[in-house]
Amino acid sequence: MVWRARFCRLALALGLAGMGAGASADDGVEAREPLQLASRAPAAVSVAAAAHVAVIYPKLDEPFGTVFRQIVSGIESVVEHPVVSIALGGSDAVDTVEATLREQGTRVVIALGRHGLEVATSLADRLPVVGGAVLASPVDASGADAVVSLTPDPDLLFRRLAVLSPHTRRVFVVHSRPQSDWLITLARRSADGLGIELVAAPADDRRAALLAFQEIMREARPMDAIWLPQDALVVDRDVILPYVLQQAWDRSLVLFSSTLGHVQRGALFALYPDNRRMGERLASSALSLTERRGGVARVEPLRELLAAVNVRTAGHLGLALDDRLGDYALTFPVR
Repeated sequence: MVWRARFCRLALALGLAGMGAGASADDGVEAREPLQLASRAPAAVSVAAAAHVAVIYPKLDEPFGTVFRQIVSGIESVVEHPVVSIALGGSDAVDTVEATLREQGTRVVIALGRHGLEVATSLADRLPVVGGAVLASPVDASGADAVVSLTPDPDLLFRRLAVLSPHTRRVFVVHSRPQSDWLITLARRSADGLGIELVAAPADDRRAALLAFQEIMREARPMDAIWLPQDALVVDRDVILPYVLQQAWDRSLVLFSSTLGHVQRGALFALYPDNRRMGERLASSALSLTERRGGVARVEPLRELLAAVNVRTAGHLGLALDDRLGDYALTFPVR
């Protein structure tokens, strides 16, 4: 149906899918508008009673603008005080942002997207900063006090795999170092708890990644699984992804991903951001920083997630979905 196709296209954007590791919704998009202040506080609110939490995010064209509005909506549902939302539209906006934050008595900043995080961590008045809506790892926390990465929590991916394909006992993954080492540590802990063997192959570039995938195809057996993390160094759209998709199909391997767009192309399932719930979590993290601060910046994977499944791939693998389709926010192919 036409409406469903449009919804799925929007969801692909709202899930920030297929953008590659290290990317965020604002990467590669030129800002065209000046800074805009969009506080939802009533007009009569004084500076003394003004917002304690500010949200900084890039002003983008649709559908990415909707992503940030959904996240901000989640933040506002948790924060009791009015929230000031600052849409960044120019490279010279830092001074204006600083003035606005001082006027509003801001105590903590939630920074969305790569550009929002860069601006928030470069302010002269160093406020606590929580980053979100950006792919990040502990090696590039970007000066924030806490970051909720767009990367899906491997534990939730592996638990979904165990339900959907209970006979799978071995998972292969190719990853770059040091960018993805922290995820592999989390994934190994989850796999051990589920009785799954995790076979991790590090790769320093795409050539090494392709060789690693070729070795996996020689070793893997039907119903073994391959996990594709959000790692642009080892998974590209033009060579490696098509190769892995075709080989997984031909060999009846369970291919699952941290990127929504891969399900549309044939991966069995993926987890992707629930934007409003992500906002709720960012708000909770920000409020906790107003009470205590210090120590090493913590970077956490995203647990506020929705699931998508490819029913054609599931049928090819002989996996029954009839009683589980309600667990998936999106199904592909779109009918």
